[in-house]
Amino acid sequence: MGEDRRGLGGQQAGCAQKARQEDPAEVPWRATEEKGRGLVIFTRFNDRSRMSVEAALDEARMLGHDSLGDEDLLLGILRADEGIAAEALSSLGVTLEGAREESEEMLSCALASIGISLEEVRREAGDAFELRIPDKRRIPISPWAKKALVQARKEMRRLGDNYLGTEHILLGILSNEDGTAVRMLSRMGVSPEMVEERLFELRGRAAG
Repeated sequence: MGEDRRGLGGQQAGCAQKARQEDPAEVPWRATEEKGRGLVIFTRFNDRSRMSVEAALDEARMLGHDSLGDEDLLLGILRADEGIAAEALSSLGVTLEGAREESEEMLSCALASIGISLEEVRREAGDAFELRIPDKRRIPISPWAKKALVQARKEMRRLGDNYLGTEHILLGILSNEDGTAVRMLSRMGVSPEMVEERLFELRGRAAG
């Protein structure tokens, strides 16, 4: 199996996510590749939000996603485990492990809808099964993720903040009502309204 492919699982992830395309739309940060290694340059991101987006890219690569989705941004917030966004999610029972499981289950359901069984592919491939995308392969940003990041900047301005934090990214994610991340949270019994309410509650406490 060549390194330019994502393995059997990764190849099918592309089928499930065919709507994702690299898009030149404006985003509040840009990603470039340097000598085969990802170098992400952020504008107004604080350390926590920068860590969360870098973690999101790692999650997308590990899960075989052919582009960075809004669900990966959510996973990145949970994985970085820094800031009030992660605190708000964890207080509602949303964990990294649980979110990863939901992401994979949603992928499995999407593949099943086009006649592909992820479990059967796993069984047939055995040790050769590889979902992870090779490190040298660039992962573009999906339209949903771009929309969330653009909205994050708008939330930052709306709230009068001079930095872009994980809370702004989370609010951007929640604004995508039809996005994968919101549907993933819904499957975990958590609505956008619940998350927003907890988020602003924690912001209020932090403000004193």
